[in-house]
Amino acid sequence: MKSKFALVLIAPAAILYIYSFVSPLALAAWRSLFTNDAGTQVFVGLENYVRALKDPHFRQSFFNVGWLLLLIAPLGIGIPYTVAVLLQNFGKKMQSVSRFMVYVPHLTAGLIMALLWRWLLERDGLLNAMLGHVGIPGLAWMGEPWPARLSVAMVSLSSGYGPFVILYSAVILAIPRELKEAATIDGATAGQYRRMILRPILTPTLLLTLMLMIVGILQMWESIYVLFPTGGPKASVATPVYNIFLTTFMYSRSNLGAAKGLLALVVIASVVAIQRRIEAISGVER
Repeated sequence: MKSKFALVLIAPAAILYIYSFVSPLALAAWRSLFTNDAGTQVFVGLENYVRALKDPHFRQSFFNVGWLLLLIAPLGIGIPYTVAVLLQNFGKKMQSVSRFMVYVPHLTAGLIMALLWRWLLERDGLLNAMLGHVGIPGLAWMGEPWPARLSVAMVSLSSGYGPFVILYSAVILAIPRELKEAATIDGATAGQYRRMILRPILTPTLLLTLMLMIVGILQMWESIYVLFPTGGPKASVATPVYNIFLTTFMYSRSNLGAAKGLLALVVIASVVAIQRRIEAISGVER
């Protein structure tokens, strides 16, 4: 009786999961085996996957993810970590208000943030004007590969670290008070407490944050679409999902786009598997 009742409770979520994830995934896998020849679907087997792997722009998109990760990860992880640690010096009410304030930018739609940054990063925009006032020549933020990557990194950092502050704060608040009191009695300084106790406890969360960041960059597309509709100078900021978007909707090659999407899914699953393997090797626990 209990098992039947449990199935009734699970059924709505299971139906929604099948409808919104399993069915589209199966349809994409099916379409990836065909090509559109004058409106007729012709079976080609794995040919679309071979084309995707040979596509230099698709391959470059994964290297772009690596460059963007190098620009975003240090501050994207370091700032939330530092903010979460500093918030512990305030009272509970001040901590709640501060966490809400750092989370607010995340509530802003990505398209709105991208439009705002596009205005700031124009050749005669506010950012170049500020640089000019301190004697630094303005940059072609949207005209050269590395300034373009910096532009995408700034857009991402301006709205993306609020949830990580909440995540780190939750882990820190879950640390037993007795542990900190014992460290204080043993003569541990604030720096030693952070290095010997806080950092090891936060290690699984830091790895989780890094994994979420990699997956987020792999899936990034809306801010890139606003800033660089063609993928940026020399396709320097096009991510895999943005390349899939261009292939499917701009170039009307949905079969090839489906194959690229499944390959991107394999990469994302591999990132998660590697992250879990690193946790297992290092002996950290959630």
